[in-house]
Amino acid sequence: MGYLTILATTTLLSMGALYFFRRKGVKRPQEVATGKVFCKKCGARISVFNPAKLHHEFSLKCGACDTRKVYRLVDLTG
Repeated sequence: MGYLTILATTTLLSMGALYFFRRKGVKRPQEVATGKVFCKKCGARISVFNPAKLHHEFSLKCGACDTRKVYRLVDLTG
């Protein structure tokens, strides 16, 4: 009987830990892409998240050609 109690307790504790520390699959509103720039080298589109929190100049890495360039807020398109 003691073995079953210990097993049940461990199972409940691990399930509780998984519940509280699970990864959240839903994007929060501030993570929605609200702007984009185009790569200066290859022309690929780069999504910009929450441009309101960016400085006047910011650095982004292109996923297509793996180059990092500096962009300005005026470079953003809707």
